[in-house]
Amino acid sequence: MSINLFLSDLTAQAASAYTLVARWLFPLLALVILVRCLVPLIQERSANTVWGYLVLANGTSIPVRNWENLIGRGKYADIVVNFPVVSRSHAVLTFRNGIWTIADLGSKGGITVNGVKVDKAQEIQFGDVISLAGIEMALVPQLQNEASKFTDVAGGSSDTEGEKNSALNSAVTLLLLFLFQVLALVQLFASRDGITLAALPVFGIYFLVELLHYLLMRRLQSGNIELELLAYFLCGLNLALVASAAPSDLKKQLAAILLGIAAYTVITWFCRDLGRARRLKYLALGGGVLLLILNLAFGEKIYGARNWINLGFITFQPLEFVKISFVLAGTATLDRLLTTRNMTAFIAFAGACMITLALIRDFGTAVVFFGAFLVIAFMYSGDLRTLFLVTAGAAFAGIAVVTFMPYIAMRFAAWGKVWQYADSTGFQQTRTMIAAASGGLFGVGGGNGYLKNIAAADTDLVFGMLCEEWGLLVALCVLLVIIFFVFYAVLLTKNSRSAFYAIAACGAATIFLLQTALNVLGSVDVLPLTGLTIPFISNGGSSMVASWGLLALIRSAA
Repeated sequence: MSINLFLSDLTAQAASAYTLVARWLFPLLALVILVRCLVPLIQERSANTVWGYLVLANGTSIPVRNWENLIGRGKYADIVVNFPVVSRSHAVLTFRNGIWTIADLGSKGGITVNGVKVDKAQEIQFGDVISLAGIEMALVPQLQNEASKFTDVAGGSSDTEGEKNSALNSAVTLLLLFLFQVLALVQLFASRDGITLAALPVFGIYFLVELLHYLLMRRLQSGNIELELLAYFLCGLNLALVASAAPSDLKKQLAAILLGIAAYTVITWFCRDLGRARRLKYLALGGGVLLLILNLAFGEKIYGARNWINLGFITFQPLEFVKISFVLAGTATLDRLLTTRNMTAFIAFAGACMITLALIRDFGTAVVFFGAFLVIAFMYSGDLRTLFLVTAGAAFAGIAVVTFMPYIAMRFAAWGKVWQYADSTGFQQTRTMIAAASGGLFGVGGGNGYLKNIAAADTDLVFGMLCEEWGLLVALCVLLVIIFFVFYAVLLTKNSRSAFYAIAACGAATIFLLQTALNVLGSVDVLPLTGLTIPFISNGGSSMVASWGLLALIRSAA
């Protein structure tokens, strides 16, 4: 008996010593992984291809770099023609399937092609004379020396050498990522409560899937693979948090990650070709409408909002998948930019989403959808005055919601003073702040936290759990990854060939940013608690699959 006690005590001491060392190692590894992923992605540059030139009568050549080009006097135009008679948004020049078209945007001076007035989209050929309110220009092919330069770059040995170095660097980063995750798994076994050996196959399968997907994506796409590595990092932490707070959900969460990775791979493949991407948009829009109807008809109420569908063997949130449809619905600019016709379908779908969210009382998600709507609408028009009026109307509606819906009003009543309601409406937030503070910079070790015993610790309060068990430094690394997704989306849109990719990337990034901000700031009482998840980190199958789908839209812009 004494030997057993001695061995048990020795094991506990060894586990405690491991936790002491590992909790210092985790933030260091996380930071190294983060830097090794961010630097190549920031340095990444899209091919600066010139598809043709607009040559003015005075001999000025303006390069045409995009598939949809806004032409006008305004400084935000893709092709700036700075003459007083040219409207700020005068025309759109579009390239699709080898065919160039030009369309008037309701300009005062109008458009003619070879002397014939253009009302609708008009096909043009190289050499045709285009007149914008009397300012004549011609579309000419890519210059020969320019074409040869791009051919040399594409076929040069420097690119091959660069690809080899990129593959080597990403492989080293993947090994560091594996090291982080293996040490995290050992930490979970060494924790105070420990995890059972049944969790081992779950992590083993995830490690294998990471490797196989990494090899697949290296084969399927050119450029850097670090965006996927960042997502692997977040998903590994997700499994660690689930293993600590809800070990019975591990298999379900692994299945969601696998489905998410599959969705990511399919969507990125579709978006490699603009024609396929457009078809995906219409399919997603139809699926989104169907999911809204299903939610209204069969939705069940859990934690205040009627946003769950229970099929018996699985429960999921349809609105998570509608986020992807919502973003894709905002890409309907491919025929003519900035036209009312293209905005109509998106506004109608956005309205249907908002009405559904109001009926099921999911106002946190409504804020996310509305924020994405504002970003997408601004990318359409650049009209700040109209967006201000829309925002003012939404604010009025928000005041009405707080006034007439008691449970929403209760959350706002506790906002900013949760310590006064520490045993009632402020219970979750006060415990979250206590747990986050007790974790310090390095955390108490995965599986050793207290917050996991509080309801919704691994969903609504996951930031506090992350801070407590893994430390503030690792939690900040997680936030930096999600913020970088947003920065990367904006970076990519500068060289995006089509409005489809630019709008899809920025719409997806907006959802990531708003969800994370509302979750983190709500859990520490800077904002009211909304019940939203942190992408990739919170426990939840629907959220995980949707997060991978949205990330695929960001990747498509690259």
